Amino acid sequence: MIPSTLTPADAQHLMARACLGAEAPLLHSLQGKSAQAAIQELLSLAVDTPANSPTFSSWGSWESMLHNGEMGQARDRLNQEKMMLKQWWMQHLLTTASPLAERMVMFWHNHFTTSINKVNQPNLILQQHQLLRQHALGNFKTLLHAIAHDPAMLIYLDGGMNYKEQPNENFARELLELFTLGAGHYRESDIKAIAKAFTGWTVDRNNNRFVFEAQHHDASGATFLGQTVNDGDQALDVILAHPRTAEYIAEKCWNAFINTDQADPAEISRWATNFRASGYEIKALLESVLLSDAFWATQNRDKLSKSPLDLIVGLFRSQSLLQVPTVELVKWSEKLGQNLFVPPSPKGWAGGAAWITPQSLLDRYSLLSKLAHSLPHATLTALLDPAYQLK
Repeated sequence: MIPSTLTPADAQHLMARACLGAEAPLLHSLQGKSAQAAIQELLSLAVDTPANSPTFSSWGSWESMLHNGEMGQARDRLNQEKMMLKQWWMQHLLTTASPLAERMVMFWHNHFTTSINKVNQPNLILQQHQLLRQHALGNFKTLLHAIAHDPAMLIYLDGGMNYKEQPNENFARELLELFTLGAGHYRESDIKAIAKAFTGWTVDRNNNRFVFEAQHHDASGATFLGQTVNDGDQALDVILAHPRTAEYIAEKCWNAFINTDQADPAEISRWATNFRASGYEIKALLESVLLSDAFWATQNRDKLSKSPLDLIVGLFRSQSLLQVPTVELVKWSEKLGQNLFVPPSPKGWAGGAAWITPQSLLDRYSLLSKLAHSLPHATLTALLDPAYQLK
């Protein structure tokens, strides 16, 4: 039942699921408010842009080093810049004043996955990351069109090598299976059709931008989901008009905010209907999710395993800990199984029970003991309780 007045436990549940841990000031401000008022307060927090965005090497400088045979120097610089990017995001996660927005940046980062280890151009990954933040609480239709034009995404899923002379279906396949409709809701012929629609979409690495090469585009038209499309943007609009797209994103929200069990079909249908009716406004979807009986149900609390990022960031935002260099926190996240900007596959991190293994539990306890040794004994004991791994 949706609480009319948030108790301390209710406020902590809301912040653990929808924010980045239960930091005291915000936690106290939400207590005593209605769920509706608390959620509106979280959604109204302005998305803050991270300070001091790092500057990375241009594509031309990488090409110059490779041309001059400076392979070792290029590799070392690339590794340094990858770590700079990871530390930069970790610092923002620890300090952001808009935790719900940043939670959604994490959500979209694991939905529209891209690995820096394949793109190998940190400035493109940074550009994509800022794109996700810009639209994290915006409009999904706008975000989907933007991500389809994103240079890092086109490189990661080989969309930049999709020519009418030699079609590449990788981006088309993942767009349908992982980003919008989900497996079982399209045919193999639809993959071929949408790949055809996206031919000629490529990347200008020197200028970090999307390029359409008309000479490599097949403009003869294709039948996709029963409709004729001539280009990628038309195909995206067909996807967005399909009822399954809103349902698929709603199911992803169920797994992220409720539990990893089978979603309630009636709830998913209600969320998806509201999502479509809003014109794909992400805030409208979040309101449906966070103001649902399923979100507040007792049986759904403590049903989500904390990701390494949730564990580390939540601990620092909710407890008074000694300062630890962000490079160490980045390394701990990687050790626990979540290497920032390097998802294991286009499917992202599996999440849920996959985070908890005998070895990962040992590593988590080691981390908690190391970071929390300055806390009172009772607090440390609570953090080491297996229940703390759930939220």
